[in-house]
Amino acid sequence: MTGLKTIAWMYVRSIWRRRWHALIVAWSICAIGWAYVIYLPNQYEAKTRIYVDTDSMLRPLMRGIAVDSNVLTQVDVMQRTLLSRPNLQMVSHMADLDLAATGPADAEEIVNQLRQRISVLADGRNLFSISYTGPSRDTATKVVQSLLTVFVESNLGNTRNDMLSARNFIDDQLRDYAKQLDLAEKRVAEFKGKNIGFLPGENNYNTKLDVSRQDLEKAKADVEDATRQRAELVKQMAATPKFVDSFVILPGDVGAGPPLGGTADTGGNTAARIAELEQKLRALRENYTDEHPDVIRTQKLLDRARQEAADAAATAAPDVPVVDPRARKTTAPNPVYEQLELRRTALDASIASLQARVGRLQTEADKWQQLAKSVPEVGAEMAKLTRDYDVIKKAYDELLSRRESAKIGSDLEAQTQTVQFRIVDPPEAPLAPVAPKRILLLSVVLIGGIAAGGAFAFLLVRVDDTISTLQQLKSIMAVPVLGAISATAETARKWRRGSERLAFAALCAALFAVFAVVVWIEASAVPVA
Repeated sequence: MTGLKTIAWMYVRSIWRRRWHALIVAWSICAIGWAYVIYLPNQYEAKTRIYVDTDSMLRPLMRGIAVDSNVLTQVDVMQRTLLSRPNLQMVSHMADLDLAATGPADAEEIVNQLRQRISVLADGRNLFSISYTGPSRDTATKVVQSLLTVFVESNLGNTRNDMLSARNFIDDQLRDYAKQLDLAEKRVAEFKGKNIGFLPGENNYNTKLDVSRQDLEKAKADVEDATRQRAELVKQMAATPKFVDSFVILPGDVGAGPPLGGTADTGGNTAARIAELEQKLRALRENYTDEHPDVIRTQKLLDRARQEAADAAATAAPDVPVVDPRARKTTAPNPVYEQLELRRTALDASIASLQARVGRLQTEADKWQQLAKSVPEVGAEMAKLTRDYDVIKKAYDELLSRRESAKIGSDLEAQTQTVQFRIVDPPEAPLAPVAPKRILLLSVVLIGGIAAGGAFAFLLVRVDDTISTLQQLKSIMAVPVLGAISATAETARKWRRGSERLAFAALCAALFAVFAVVVWIEASAVPVA
């Protein structure tokens, strides 16, 4: 921190030694700047405000019935186009600005300056402000008055002519579209009469073809289902024996009685019962899930029959048949196989009937397909005719509605005053100029001159390589500094230094005094137009 203070104090002392240079720069800049500010031309601003009254009791009642000219939009367009080149040329002529033009280049420059100096702003709803800033108060007032005239006498009055032109155009278009509509209706009627059955609808050939194909697909699916059932049935028949063996004791045999180990026909009946239950279980699983009560009950009976057969086989001796010697072996048709065969016969008949139906449906589908080949082409042509007719009909109806709206809107525009212009503030320019702000500019020049003088003195310090303090010497010397010899000023020299400081202070005070005088003169000056 001490080192920073030392450096700062060193720069202050160095700048103070060059104070005369700084003062000369400050005086020079201030004198030039103040002279420039004083001789800047005054700028006067003329301004006017105008209110556009677009309210009407009849307009809301006629909204949606008559053509609405949308006055607010037109006013907004006028506001944006007020600074167009034709309008600015008209303003230049009305304000006599074009008298100073000696050629096309001067006229172009006048128009460009007008565009830069004119301001059109919206101060609120339907309230507009027009202003112009120029070196002459009278000229500024004339320009604003001309702008106001152009704004009021703009193309809002052309609305009636526009509506009349629009009505004439709509009438011509209606006559043309009426002829086109008659021709389109005649073409559609003739085309429908020539292509009955090919046109889009519920009873055309394409619809019949779709229905026939659906029936054909369904019949083919039925044939496939029946064929699959028959194949499954054939597999079951292959796994089921045609005959079953049984042991019985015929009446009249000596020593008739039950066979050893149970009834004589136990083995054959058990096998037949197991086969019957398996067949029944397969049939049930084709229609139900494993959780169905009939499936569960049949599965239990099958498991019980299989368990009885297993128990009977376990109790019998390996090489000794469990048959009573009195029993006789007989062979009988298997009822399960007979039932399967009956079902196969019925499926064969059903498949034959379904195949015959598929053939009839295929023939019918082929017939409708031949007729339906022309349906897309006819439908496309019909769609084109209908589309053209709909477009023409829609345009005709729209034009008819617009013609009535234009007629009512034209009558409304002719019998009512759409817009009223009310001048809130007439064009006027105050006596005091709005620019330049001389007092502010004079103050800026004073501050800038002082800053420039200080900056110039600081620059001199930076470019000067003179050693002015003992600290600088110690920092650049490689050998130790033993001491320093102070200068002793004589009395005459002291008086001279004091006189210089007094003169410097006087010149500084004179600078501020001149600034104060100039500001006072500008503040008390009487504005002149």
